[in-house]
Amino acid sequence: MMQMVRHVINLMLPLILGLGVVVPAWANDITIMSSSLSSRTSPPEGLYLDVNVEFDLPRSVQDALNRGIPLYFITEFSIEHQRWYWVNKPIIEASLMTRLSYSPLTRQYRLSRGGLSQSFDSLSETLTILKSLHRWRVSENPFIDSPEDCVAEVQVRLDTEQLPLPMQVTIGENDWDLTSDWHTVDFDQSVTNPQKDNEQ
Repeated sequence: MMQMVRHVINLMLPLILGLGVVVPAWANDITIMSSSLSSRTSPPEGLYLDVNVEFDLPRSVQDALNRGIPLYFITEFSIEHQRWYWVNKPIIEASLMTRLSYSPLTRQYRLSRGGLSQSFDSLSETLTILKSLHRWRVSENPFIDSPEDCVAEVQVRLDTEQLPLPMQVTIGENDWDLTSDWHTVDFDQSVTNPQKDNEQ
């Protein structure tokens, strides 16, 4: 087993050394520009999230991608019921993975998200789609009870734990630390449970 691990590391070493150079970074943070949560009562009913983000891929990250290393972006969403007397109570938690890859053979970028995949000729075109997440179904229930007492947040980050193990040890930390702050999501009025309103 150890021989196999050493063999893999030896094969990856030239690539790792080429990617481990730390270059000056520019705006590594992911910024969430807008987000909204809305309800849909017709099939498929549920709560749907829209998120738009902005970021630049550092040169070392682009180099890794263009050498065939896929990148994984994680979008995490949560709704918690705020309680003054105790910690907040989680109501909804959801996570979505977006895979960005490049094929040197076809010279195309590929974006995979939620079971759907698209291919693009340029990185800029691919990133435009990656940065906009529309109609992500985060819950089958289209309503939230007492939304005025709830807080919804979303975060987007590059998951470096999905990288090959040797790279996780050698990558430039600053370049690869692409993470947004937790961003408060605005509620649409449609998420309010009408039955609860009628009971009041």
